[in-house]
Amino acid sequence: MGPSLARDDSGGERPIRSVSDAEVIPLRPHLASRGVADQQSGVTDHQVAAWWEKIFQDMGRTLTEAQTAEAHRITSAGFGLLIDGARAAGVLTDSQASYLSGMAVEAVRAPDFVARRP
Repeated sequence: MGPSLARDDSGGERPIRSVSDAEVIPLRPHLASRGVADQQSGVTDHQVAAWWEKIFQDMGRTLTEAQTAEAHRITSAGFGLLIDGARAAGVLTDSQASYLSGMAVEAVRAPDFVARRP
């Protein structure tokens, strides 16, 4: 069975039917895509990075390992290219693509903030 972020109290998997059923990343990509810190949401770069780090730790890995961090950056950047392709093909609007691209930027940057704590 594949990895799942949704767990019941006994540690077993449960279906995800809404955002409240899953552990989700703190969103603030509208600013991240422009490289601007989001002061209004109260979500820090370190909190976003901690979310990514939790995923890797749940799988026995860490973004503090250089090879894992690099693989994460490459994959996240690839996700950004997929978004650009979907925009070019008309699958995503410019607004939707910008929003998702911001998330990809934050994902690429996450290892930098896991490595250095405030």
